[in-house]
Amino acid sequence: MKIHNMIAITLLLCWFSSAAAQPQIQWQDIDKWFIQPTSIGPWKYQKTGSKNNTVHSLINTTNQHGGGVLLYRATNKPCFVSVPHQYHDKYTLTIGRTLFESSCNLMVHNTHHRHSESPDANPMDYSKRKSGLHVAAVNAFHRKYPNGLIFQLHGFNQKKRKTTQGKNADFILSQGRSYNAKLMKIQSCLLALSKHTYIYQKDVFELGGTKNVLHKIGLAPHRFIHIEISKPMRKRLKSHPVSMEQFNLCLSYSA
Repeated sequence: MKIHNMIAITLLLCWFSSAAAQPQIQWQDIDKWFIQPTSIGPWKYQKTGSKNNTVHSLINTTNQHGGGVLLYRATNKPCFVSVPHQYHDKYTLTIGRTLFESSCNLMVHNTHHRHSESPDANPMDYSKRKSGLHVAAVNAFHRKYPNGLIFQLHGFNQKKRKTTQGKNADFILSQGRSYNAKLMKIQSCLLALSKHTYIYQKDVFELGGTKNVLHKIGLAPHRFIHIEISKPMRKRLKSHPVSMEQFNLCLSYSA
């Protein structure tokens, strides 16, 4: 019995060692994938849609290397939709998928809860994970489309905010520790949906996403736009097509 246990433990350790030794996906892999889509490690390739409206996908349902799904539609304009917390921030996947369908050519979303157990040293939270599909795809996109915008969608609870502005906010827009005219343009457009549309470092000083991993991977200034959406507004966007269309137009016109 003890021998069998030792063999089982040895095999398990070998499996973990093998899994850990597998190379991480890199931006160069995604760059090549744009030209010739195929499976990459645990991410399996899938092709859907019509000839003139093809969607290429990479799908990893396991938690290996953080899991995740990448969607690519070459016919859309170059902008990137990031949904890192689809399970924690309710409706953000629906909102992000609609933006991808109508406007942007690339999208990545998580397949595991942000607090789920990770098989390696990196957290499963895509806003913190330093390697894997999310960071590789953003890097590849930025190199291919250096002027393209990266929109990351989050949800927040107004009741948990510390300031009056935060408690009233429906949208909090951030480009990090500074902002430019492009963010002002998005704010001006979103004011049609809510007068409580704020810019971090101008109107509000919380939920700026300044510790997000995408601020640490060498993107050009102001290309990454972090968007916090209140729960009532997320519900409205999901259930009210005209509001969703307005939201998409505000982002796509700026991209």
